[in-house]
Amino acid sequence: MDNCNQILTPVEEILKLTKDGSGELVNSTDFKGLFGCLRYLTATRPDIMYGVGLVSRFMEAPRQSHLQAAKRILKYVKGTTSMGIFYTVLEDPKLVGFTDSDWAGDTEGRISTSGYGFQLGTGFFSWSSMKQ
Repeated sequence: MDNCNQILTPVEEILKLTKDGSGELVNSTDFKGLFGCLRYLTATRPDIMYGVGLVSRFMEAPRQSHLQAAKRILKYVKGTTSMGIFYTVLEDPKLVGFTDSDWAGDTEGRISTSGYGFQLGTGFFSWSSMKQ
């Protein structure tokens, strides 16, 4: 992935992954290793949290389409290496919160995914994304 094309978003806007997925089964051990690396990155890159959570749902029997979604996140990270959480001292830091939900976006279980993030000054300090 060193010479991959860089992209601007970690997840395709209309991506709907399913358990059956498309393509052949891929090596689940390698897929889990890739997922572990992506999970480690979420400590300083909350912008990939949704994509990593989405891909993690298919670790038991990953298919080629799931691997492509994980590789897309890597391409995004490659193109945004200067991004991350940076904490600086501010005289008047502001507390800002964000939240969103996809309202039954899981095509298999019709379950909503919601998430939130809180920022104090220049860096996020708490975030979450989960199925309801």
